[in-house]
Amino acid sequence: MPSRRILLSGTLNTRDLGGYPAEEGRITRFGRIIRSDAPLMFTADDITLLKQAGVTAAIDFRSKKEIMKKPSAFAQTPGFHYFHCPFVIGNQDPGSKAGVPPLYARIIADFPAMRQIFKIITREKGAVLIHCAAGKDRTGVVSALLLLAAGVPVSDILADYQISYTYLRTRIIEQLKRDPQLPAYFGRSDMEYMEMTLDQFFKTFGDIGKYLTTIGLTGEEKQLLKQKLFLPSAMG
Repeated sequence: MPSRRILLSGTLNTRDLGGYPAEEGRITRFGRIIRSDAPLMFTADDITLLKQAGVTAAIDFRSKKEIMKKPSAFAQTPGFHYFHCPFVIGNQDPGSKAGVPPLYARIIADFPAMRQIFKIITREKGAVLIHCAAGKDRTGVVSALLLLAAGVPVSDILADYQISYTYLRTRIIEQLKRDPQLPAYFGRSDMEYMEMTLDQFFKTFGDIGKYLTTIGLTGEEKQLLKQKLFLPSAMG
């Protein structure tokens, strides 16, 4: 079994979405979708590790302002396709714990960005690494939708979302020490944020198939997405 966590030198929250139970007794594939915080530099060992993981492309969800300050290492490294697909919200603060699910709903409702992201994923032959700044909010929402598309149970999607704080907590604790004025929810990936987001998602769109149609994916693209995301069942 491949390792889910990928230990790059400059990130804390890089992990594969493979190995989760999916629909019809299937399992999500390793080496297809990797989620991460922003990789700002690569060592030679990092590049080797990424290539071993099958990564051929990266999609950066950060705003133009964010990437001007801190460019993604993928944009400067030959051998990878780099795509910039920002969300309209940018790196917006939710303002409160209660503001997190509505902020996530705005990410979900950004149909042009989502359409571009999903179409890139369907046409890339190798693994696609998706990232924002911390790999928690924008990346967390896209990861949740991808896992839904593979038929992964909600409980596993919530578990995947929660892991971000565990991996990022040392960095978050240091930031809170440097700036005690930061809110208590800063850096958190509490289960209820994503649980409330998915509850509202189902009320609004019904299911992931209808959502993918709404953002503009064709039937063929939806099938290609599923083929990319999960392994065949044990029954074939």
